[in-house]
Amino acid sequence: MLMGTVAFSQGVTTSALGGKITDAADEPLPGANVVAVHVPSGTKYGAVTDFDGLYRISNMRVGGPYRVTITYVGFNDFVRENIFLDLGQTRRISTKMTESATALDE
Repeated sequence: MLMGTVAFSQGVTTSALGGKITDAADEPLPGANVVAVHVPSGTKYGAVTDFDGLYRISNMRVGGPYRVTITYVGFNDFVRENIFLDLGQTRRISTKMTESATALDE
């Protein structure tokens, strides 16, 4: 009887982060790199967007603050600071990436 109580007492102890990354025309950006850094500990979590531009990072430490950086070749980096995660919840961070203008010299 006691073993059954112990087995069911394990609960959710983590958070998650997810979202969709698109360009200015609302087209998904597959292969965008998403990195979340837990600022106090320096722990890094990462994911790459799938064919539909969706990503999900599971088993993240609860609390924060986190710094989330999204990068994609040919686009400006997206950075969001002071993200806090709640226990058992998935925080959604979606964005439209803007193209970077790079001029090459002759």
